[in-house]
Amino acid sequence: MAQIPSASTNKIEDTANDLADRIEAKADSAGGATTDDIQADLEALRRDIAALTQTVASFGSSKIRQAGETSQQYVDSAREGIANVEEELEAYVHQRPFQSLAIAAGVGYVLALITRR
Repeated sequence: MAQIPSASTNKIEDTANDLADRIEAKADSAGGATTDDIQADLEALRRDIAALTQTVASFGSSKIRQAGETSQQYVDSAREGIANVEEELEAYVHQRPFQSLAIAAGVGYVLALITRR
């Protein structure tokens, strides 16, 4: 599982702590709170949640992008490796055609023995 970068973690923790402090302060003074105060607090809460959501979403999309780039690099590397093996095999067959034919016959015989069972 991917780790959230420390800057993002700190931002989320700071926002959550600030929110908790504000809620605690409002709970202490709830007796004298007006409807406007409560509405303002709810609006601030909505903005904080939206900011947290955006931070988490951007983190997730960057990780997905990194994973896609990494997997594409692996695919490209595998294709290059297969192309190199193919070129080497062709060169070997052209240099030693009879030996290549004997090897192919031997491999075919072994595969036939294995698949019969």
